[in-house]
Amino acid sequence: MKKIEGPEHLRHIRAAVEAGDPDIFAQGPTSSSIDAAVAPVVGPKAVENFRRWAVSGETSTLRANAVSILGFLPGRENADVVVGVLDTDAAVRRLCLASEVSRLTQCAWAVALAVADDPTTAPEPRRLAAKLAKEAVDPKDTEARWCAGYLLQRLAPVLGSGS
Repeated sequence: MKKIEGPEHLRHIRAAVEAGDPDIFAQGPTSSSIDAAVAPVVGPKAVENFRRWAVSGETSTLRANAVSILGFLPGRENADVVVGVLDTDAAVRRLCLASEVSRLTQCAWAVALAVADDPTTAPEPRRLAAKLAKEAVDPKDTEARWCAGYLLQRLAPVLGSGS
């Protein structure tokens, strides 16, 4: 899903998540703009559900979407869940890294997945690194900060070689 179709759609999503139905978050990847729109309107029960789905959601897509929502929410508990999942769930980590690369570079999904698997294969590593450096200090998105740090560390060999 690429966008929210107005306030009624946003209310529907919120109600579903509050009731324990992952709704659009289980259907396929959501965009960063959807995650940023949903995060501020969810209540405590929805946050609880997102924490649970991030760790034990049925699919890697649901887990990654839940991590993305939690990344936009304040609080140490949410940040700890995001970091814990990205540290331990390889499938979610790959999806989140690829999503970050895709969002920042507007490259094809197959290219983003390849860069997630091996950041040194990034088509324009310096351009990507410059964008990641900005993400690495974004106080509003724990997931983006984690992914940026991870990717920058792994891009270092290519960046230092003058490529």
